[in-house]
Amino acid sequence: MCEFCTKHGEGKEWYLNVQNYSKELLHDPRRLHMIRNFYREMVDQGNNTITRIEKLSQRNPRLLDKIKDTYTAEMKSVHFGQVLPWEDVARILSFCNTAVRLPCGCRWAFSKQEKRVCFGISYGTDGWYHDLDTDYFGSPDVSHFDYLEKEEAVELIKDLGRQGMVHSVWTFQTPFIGAICNCDLKSCLAMRSTVGLGMPAMFRAEKIAAIDSEKCTGCQECIPRCQFNAIGYSGETNYSSIIPENCFGCGVCRNACPEDAIHLTERSTHPSASAIW
Repeated sequence: MCEFCTKHGEGKEWYLNVQNYSKELLHDPRRLHMIRNFYREMVDQGNNTITRIEKLSQRNPRLLDKIKDTYTAEMKSVHFGQVLPWEDVARILSFCNTAVRLPCGCRWAFSKQEKRVCFGISYGTDGWYHDLDTDYFGSPDVSHFDYLEKEEAVELIKDLGRQGMVHSVWTFQTPFIGAICNCDLKSCLAMRSTVGLGMPAMFRAEKIAAIDSEKCTGCQECIPRCQFNAIGYSGETNYSSIIPENCFGCGVCRNACPEDAIHLTERSTHPSASAIW
């Protein structure tokens, strides 16, 4: 299990511990401040910071070694996430009482495109998301939240996965969990930081992908779908295989396989990936 499971999970996956969704956690003034200013302070400033680091690291790669540990430690205490397959998102939605679609701040900060592919979730009847400053998007339309039935939210999550988006769960002042995000490497600040820069802002999933070599036909349809460069192909054997040290266990690659040759297994039982988070 990941580090958060040990600290906040009470013996199970931390994102399945209902205490981490409790309304009582919202009494923390730091958390309220963060939520009210999330888009401007966390997303907009975060995008500017990551963009600067991306440019600086091209000129001085050793820069990342100096700031990586400090950056990741700060993120873990404030706004850290974990990749999830859609099945685990469904488990979260099964006990949350409210789910609303929210505009993706990362996409807006990156390209000024408004897409409602993120979900605010709450264990209580009143969601934390009412305090968000949606004026950040420059349109009054975003102030109207799209409330969803749980079954509808799950189907939307599955459809976003079929489009190639990676699902993840997020804290707002850890351990309070408030959102499910669906994004890609191009736009997502956390993925740009974690994958592109090697500065972790999210854990890998509790799962890892595996490819059944007897079913795999070597079509390689799964390779471009993976955003973590975790699938390789051998011309000698004519089938694809998972690169364990790169796999985040999102399960998105499964949607691309016409032979249903890809499945997820427990990361904790994998001989090498069990120690990689």
